[in-house]
Amino acid sequence: MDGLTAWQVCREGQVGLSGDKAREGQRWNGPGRALVYLAEHPALAVLEARAHLAMPYDEVTHDHVLVRVALPADVERVEALPEDPAAFGDAWIAAGRSAVLSVPSMVLQEGRNLLLNPAHPRAGAARVLGVTPFRFDRRLWGGG
Repeated sequence: MDGLTAWQVCREGQVGLSGDKAREGQRWNGPGRALVYLAEHPALAVLEARAHLAMPYDEVTHDHVLVRVALPADVERVEALPEDPAAFGDAWIAAGRSAVLSVPSMVLQEGRNLLLNPAHPRAGAARVLGVTPFRFDRRLWGGG
């Protein structure tokens, strides 16, 4: 497959490309819209996942995995954060311009997140390539 490799850290039972996990609405999509949030590099996937874990390290479950995903090369790129990312993302999903949207990461300005629209006709080319156990390092919560 001629495309991109993307990464995600999630709980073992949440591996998949349906986008259902984001249906409640997130930064780039409003409620009711499916979207798969991925990162261009495994380290960025870890940082993105950590940014959403608002709990002490001792409360983090140890059932996380690092997921490697092949994406189709059908990509639209956003250079700057729009005023309303969710409205932009919803319009992108509705227009069906591409299967993947490359957006700036809020966690690491030099990094890119890759959003897969599972409703797009070319999204079916996306595949989970591998799943490996992942455990967060305690130092990501501060201290040694």
